[in-house]
Amino acid sequence: MTARPERPTPSAPAPSDLPDRIAAVLGDLVLPAHRWQVLTTAEMYGVDTVTRTLLERLPERRYHSLGEVVAVLAAVLAGRPVAAVGQAGPPRTPRTAPRRGPVVARPVRPVAPSAAQRRPVRPVA
Repeated sequence: MTARPERPTPSAPAPSDLPDRIAAVLGDLVLPAHRWQVLTTAEMYGVDTVTRTLLERLPERRYHSLGEVVAVLAAVLAGRPVAAVGQAGPPRTPRTAPRRGPVVARPVRPVAPSAAQRRPVRPVA
């Protein structure tokens, strides 16, 4: 019996590869998304084991952009705390003032006469 050569264990992707890899895997993700939606989209894509293992390390929360997912994963790879990474929330929508313009009077609809106001119809002889 011969000894089987050991397979090299997959290593974590380089931080410079991370945005491209995540963008390819999560291209169909509808954002904002929860952690489970990120993992499900990756599984539906057919993600490799290295990236799946990395995505499983995402904390349970809602992600508002792919950049936020990449920032959290970069923090995981660097060993930094991820609690405050990318917690900005959704982008603010500017408040708009109501449109101001000239006031246009609506035309008055004629009111149909009631039965008492109608003239009786004479029979034609």
